[in-house]
Amino acid sequence: MGVFLVILGGIFWAISGVLAEYLFKNHYSAEWVSFYRLLFTGIILIILGAKNFKLKLLKQKQEFNSLLIFSIFGLLITQYGYFKAIYYTDAGTATMIQYNAPLIIMLFMCFKNKIFPKKIELIALFLILFALFLLITNGDIYALKLDIRGVIWAFFGAIGVAFYSLSARLIIAKYGLFLIMGLASLFASFLLFTLLQGNIPKHNFSLNSFLAMSGIILIGTIGAFCLYLKGVELIGAFKASMIACIEPVAAALMSFLFLGTIYSLIDLFAFSLIILSVFLNAKHTLNN
Repeated sequence: MGVFLVILGGIFWAISGVLAEYLFKNHYSAEWVSFYRLLFTGIILIILGAKNFKLKLLKQKQEFNSLLIFSIFGLLITQYGYFKAIYYTDAGTATMIQYNAPLIIMLFMCFKNKIFPKKIELIALFLILFALFLLITNGDIYALKLDIRGVIWAFFGAIGVAFYSLSARLIIAKYGLFLIMGLASLFASFLLFTLLQGNIPKHNFSLNSFLAMSGIILIGTIGAFCLYLKGVELIGAFKASMIACIEPVAAALMSFLFLGTIYSLIDLFAFSLIILSVFLNAKHTLNN
């Protein structure tokens, strides 16, 4: 059951990227999708986690600052960077690049502890860099296949995922995951609104766009979140992180099947290198 829940959670996460790509292909903006996803996800998660709400969280400066930093550098950069990457590339490619976050965490920890990466970590890093080279150039160093803006935004998203994974652990343990994620999402939506000076793009809302946005929030965010956490509870974080590799694969497959995104053999080879690098890094982490 734990394995099934993690697989389903990964597929649900992939659905959010594919639905976002659908909206972008129908001329919706990344700003619009990001803002409303953060806003309504925040409201729903706060309601789900309301029993753990304590006013002192908002009064204690250190904890409030931790929540605010997590909102900005964790959630906002992760989600906005991911959607901007999809906007400029596609759901499969953006998810694959953002999946480099474990390598960013590894490099950060090496820098923080002033140690040189181990041999297997360097191999994983080389695989990532080579895979990115193939994705960006398709093997031709004189031509760019991907919009470089999409690659840059995906890297920002990966950095956000890395920060997201390393921060806010203390307040999450104290106040509960749903409440902290809900408050952080709500704060991130307010910050994005401020950065855009209140100019959230307006679009002609249709039934299809409503269903797509509902799917992003309820299935691809909250549903995925709940399924994955329950799976982690049943089988452990390491097994769950390995099985969660299905997310970028599912995103690429659904983008191909439902949106007609075409991937070359070189793209598929690059995707396999990225997933292999994640396995190598995670296996090394477990052994240590």
